[in-house]
Amino acid sequence: MRNFQYLLAAWIAVWVVFFLYQISLSRRFSQLLDEIKRLKERLR
Repeated sequence: MRNFQYLLAAWIAVWVVFFLYQISLSRRFSQLLDEIKRLKERLR
């Protein structure tokens, strides 16, 4: 149990990185959907 603080810090860091990655993916996906919408409108 001596290294529990390091384990907890690493666990928190992994989750922070995971959520930041999810936010990044969400933004890119939103931009992609906007681009698809613009391209569809140009084809009309």
